[in-house]
Amino acid sequence: MRTKALLGLAALAVSAATCVAQSNVYSLNIVGYVNVDITNGFNFINLPLKPSDGNYNITNTIVMPAGADGASLFKWTGTAYSSTIPTWVDGMGWYTEQAISIGLGESFFIDSPVTGKITFVGEVQTGAIANTIPAGMTPLGNKVPATEAWPGKTVGNDGDTIFVWNKAQKRWDSTLWTFVAGEGWFDGTAFSGGPVLAPGQGVFYQNLGAAINWTQNFNP
Repeated sequence: MRTKALLGLAALAVSAATCVAQSNVYSLNIVGYVNVDITNGFNFINLPLKPSDGNYNITNTIVMPAGADGASLFKWTGTAYSSTIPTWVDGMGWYTEQAISIGLGESFFIDSPVTGKITFVGEVQTGAIANTIPAGMTPLGNKVPATEAWPGKTVGNDGDTIFVWNKAQKRWDSTLWTFVAGEGWFDGTAFSGGPVLAPGQGVFYQNLGAAINWTQNFNP
């Protein structure tokens, strides 16, 4: 998946330093945007930025490119995809029978009739970032807009699997990533920290054990 993460100088970097009780407290809010390329057909995407207003409804976070009239969004509910399927209407936005929200780092399918870009606008999550990978199948992705191996060599239960969507071929990639405790993620050739994900790229994580709670540190 070819994506562009245009942050920092390419967007807005806002920082505030406040002195409280003779102690310096620094707050850094990095506001930017991420362009994610999509093609005609199914695309598996994750939300790489948090909305500045805290509203995760898709009507507030996901804007389809021009000409995408009729595009559909599919949200995983834990065991299956939701029976509520929002439809994009050019000039109006998402039409849906009930509110649909996508959380930071959550992945979803979009079936698009056109090739173009989805532009996500919001804040970069920084500092110590809490992540949870529940038992079973979960659509996930990196909570920060960085191109890197995910989720890391120490995160996983023995035998867990990561499935990567092949956008060009419109199917799950033939390379399966399997976690081996003490070694990391194995792609059939070598061990690493997992598949290298571009900003906005989603995966499906199969957790064979108990829920995994881990902390991701991101300090740009």
